[in-house]
Amino acid sequence: MKKYFYTTFVCMMFLLFNAVTALAQQRQITGVVADQQGITLPGVTVKLNGTAVNTVTNVKGEFKLDLTAGNNTLVFSFIGMQTLEIAAGPNQTKLQVTMQNASRDLNEVVVVGYGTTKKSDVTGSVGSIKGSDLNRTPSGSVDQLLQGKIPGVQVIAPSGQPGAGATIRVRGLGSRSGANALVVVDGIPLGDAGNIKQVNPDDIESIEVLKDASSASIYGSRGANGVILITTRRGKTGQARITLNALTTVSTLGNKLDVFHDPVDVATLNNESRQNGGEAAQYVGQNIGGTYYPSIAELRGIDPSKKPWPYNTNWADLVYRNPVSQSYTLSADGGTETTKYSVSGNYYNEQGLAIKNGYEKYVGRVNLEQKLKRNVTLGVNIISTWAKNYGQGLSVDRNIIFPALNPDGTYFHIGSNDYGNPLQIANEVLNKSKTIDILSSAFISWDIIKGLNLRSRISNTYGNSIGDNYQPRDATGTGYQFQGFGVVDNYSANHMIVENFLTYDRDLGTKHHVNFVAGTSYENTTVRTSNIQGQGFVNDILKNENIAGATTYMVNNNATRTVLESYYGRFNYTFLNRYLFTFTGRTDGSSKFGANNKYAFFPSGAVAWKVNEEAFMKAIPQVSELKLRGSYGIVGNQGISPYQSLSLLGSYKYFTDGGFQTGYGPPFFNDGSNVNGKVFNGLGNNSLKWETTRQMDLGIDLGLFDQRFTITADYYYKHTTDLLRLNQIALSSGYSVIQINDGVIDNKGFELGANAQILTGKLQWSLGGIFSLNRNKVLQIGGGNSVEAAGGDIEAIRAPLNYYINGQPALVFAGYHYGGIIQQTGGVSPVDGTVQRAGDIRYIAGGPLPVGQNGKYIIGNPNPDFTYSFNTSLKYVGFDLSAQVYGVKGNDVFNFSKFTPSAQLQRWTPDNPSTTYPSVNSTRVNYASDWYVEDGSFLRIQNVNLGYTFKPNTIKGISNLRIYFSGNNLYTFTKFNPSFDPEVQENGQFDGNYRKPRAFSLGLNVSF
Repeated sequence: MKKYFYTTFVCMMFLLFNAVTALAQQRQITGVVADQQGITLPGVTVKLNGTAVNTVTNVKGEFKLDLTAGNNTLVFSFIGMQTLEIAAGPNQTKLQVTMQNASRDLNEVVVVGYGTTKKSDVTGSVGSIKGSDLNRTPSGSVDQLLQGKIPGVQVIAPSGQPGAGATIRVRGLGSRSGANALVVVDGIPLGDAGNIKQVNPDDIESIEVLKDASSASIYGSRGANGVILITTRRGKTGQARITLNALTTVSTLGNKLDVFHDPVDVATLNNESRQNGGEAAQYVGQNIGGTYYPSIAELRGIDPSKKPWPYNTNWADLVYRNPVSQSYTLSADGGTETTKYSVSGNYYNEQGLAIKNGYEKYVGRVNLEQKLKRNVTLGVNIISTWAKNYGQGLSVDRNIIFPALNPDGTYFHIGSNDYGNPLQIANEVLNKSKTIDILSSAFISWDIIKGLNLRSRISNTYGNSIGDNYQPRDATGTGYQFQGFGVVDNYSANHMIVENFLTYDRDLGTKHHVNFVAGTSYENTTVRTSNIQGQGFVNDILKNENIAGATTYMVNNNATRTVLESYYGRFNYTFLNRYLFTFTGRTDGSSKFGANNKYAFFPSGAVAWKVNEEAFMKAIPQVSELKLRGSYGIVGNQGISPYQSLSLLGSYKYFTDGGFQTGYGPPFFNDGSNVNGKVFNGLGNNSLKWETTRQMDLGIDLGLFDQRFTITADYYYKHTTDLLRLNQIALSSGYSVIQINDGVIDNKGFELGANAQILTGKLQWSLGGIFSLNRNKVLQIGGGNSVEAAGGDIEAIRAPLNYYINGQPALVFAGYHYGGIIQQTGGVSPVDGTVQRAGDIRYIAGGPLPVGQNGKYIIGNPNPDFTYSFNTSLKYVGFDLSAQVYGVKGNDVFNFSKFTPSAQLQRWTPDNPSTTYPSVNSTRVNYASDWYVEDGSFLRIQNVNLGYTFKPNTIKGISNLRIYFSGNNLYTFTKFNPSFDPEVQENGQFDGNYRKPRAFSLGLNVSF
């Protein structure tokens, strides 16, 4: 009995000792999980490594977990973030955890056409960027924020006008019609890129750009120029958050103005110019047309009979300002297992550099997903945008000798034909537009069986705009000519899409994985426009609200309807998780084309090899990713107006005998110089068909040291045939033009993107860069021509400037060579046969191009040799510092504004014969020559951003608080005229664009 009691006592003591020891070794650990910006993350799974013990962070990102003896390693996982393992110290009871975005994670999910896939499984060329990387630069439009972010995507934003859009080219200019990329927002095809004002940048979750044929051909008829997929934010399970983003921006002129500062210079040059042109000097102390023109002596203040001239108007001070712009976004998102929601509202107000000029926008967004049953989900997405654009750019080149206002406060006019007072234009000329856009979609998703899903979606895009313009009789030349000129423009469009598609995604055993998408799409687009013009008003009081009371008025209206019917499919197959195959096909039928060619099939294929998954690569653990990619496919373009395949009669208005007359009949060819005419593409063409682009892509993705260093490189070749173009035909046919398929353009190039996480500890430092090189060549213009103008005559040079020329890049400049400045009057100009005068430009004619009277030369190429950008980011404790620079190299700019005031002061005179600037001459006729062509290369400090993120819950109730300061367009390194921004429109022409501001912003991000 004693022995039994003793044994029992010893066992109990042993168990008690072990329990106490276990309790001594087991402890609870707490912590907070946040992202790179310091925003706490609800819903993060926290698991004790190797066990089933886990928990989830609460709405404040907090967690509690019990550690067991001998196991102190925690695993943190969250969608869109890199999985993180942290070993707690022996005495550690609290953790502050920062999770990194999944940009370096091969399991990151990227959006592709009609689905998603892991980044490591992408076979085509797809560029991706997260929304958090976009909002460092203040902008009301998404397109400009893409500049310098993705290789192969060129964003051209030449204007600083509030609300201005941009030109977006994916892998070069491959078409003469509809060359912009297609934009798709949350699965809704929005249209061509260029002014994506309907989307608030703060709402963006990610942007993917489908660049090659394999990735873009799922969109078939509109994928020839690339596809930009924008995904807005969604609610997440376990997350409930309210976020406020506030931003205030102060802007200044980004370039020093090149204007006259001394009235004596203005008068001297004006007199000299008129005398060189055979006219009498003005500034001699005389009245002309009711305006007194002071003499040079009077301006110098040395005329004893006159008081010193009292005026030296600084027009820049009167016209420009330091505008203040604002942006506020309030959003809420969250969700449960059955309901997910995300709502937001944005107010954006951008004031322009010019007075009375600005852009205002309201954006509301609602995204809701509801599980009706375990396997059935209903979703609704609505984005509503209201925008107003008002005012215009104003000139500061006005004569500084004269005042802005008369003594009685009325506007000063230099003579009876002067209608260029910028203050009067700003205050009295009506120029505004209001736009409403509503993007709405609803879907139902049914998981039929494991891996098989059916989704039906209906979406509708509605747009409506009203433009108002009125020019008073004494404010503009047009207003004076017509005694008041008013216009009302109306535009409305409705784009409905119905889609149904099946997705099958399954592992077949341990070696095979398949993903299959098949669907149909029906699109119906209707557009209605109207234009009402009035001329001759009794007074200017009602402006364009009383067009019916005008002496003469005319009405134009138009309506179009187009239909696109599509069938598409994509098959992805993966073998052993390292051999990847993709096959895609889409058939499109468009009402735009001839009865014989409405339908076309666009196939593509791609293969990829994940070399790093091979057994022989396991011995090289430093290589975390090595993937080789190749693709080939065909995509199409239907970027023409409706009804081009039909024979049409049209009506157009023309002004004669003091009024407008209406003409009916076949169309006439309008090269852009006739502003009254309306073009209809006369003779029908039943064989009109799709423009097609065949594209090949070879790529490599390389990652080193667990993706701390990544490189992506691509070589591509695009061959576009059957260009959609107008062709002039003999008038004996009864028509003058016909829409045809003819012409070939090639694009080939190289893209490189690299990123490096140099430091990953307490101090984090990352570097990145992109490089894009594209070579464009016109192989055939079409129509049997070797040279064709890409536009009408330009008044300043009396001829077109840009041309399509066989064997040359698109849009090259054609003109004469500059042969210096003529020193002595005599001889005949080879251009127009007139006598060459001393001080004129010597033109060298006789070039090989069959344009111009004596032949022209190719004098410039607006296409850049390459574009590039670099970015860097530093983070330490709560501080973050980032910067981006963006550059363009090798493009030529035709600078119509080259003869600036400072250049005129260096003009040719008999006493200054060695200059490269011609004399001033009021009656000189100018011609296109390489004297105007300048190097447009530049490197811009695009953005610098400094921020500080407070520790979570520093202020009770606030889970995240970040303040930051941002500078945009800080400095541009260039050989271009320092008074101007070298970034110009795609055709390379510069004629005084609306100046870009240098902007400084103070921002606040708060999450509750």
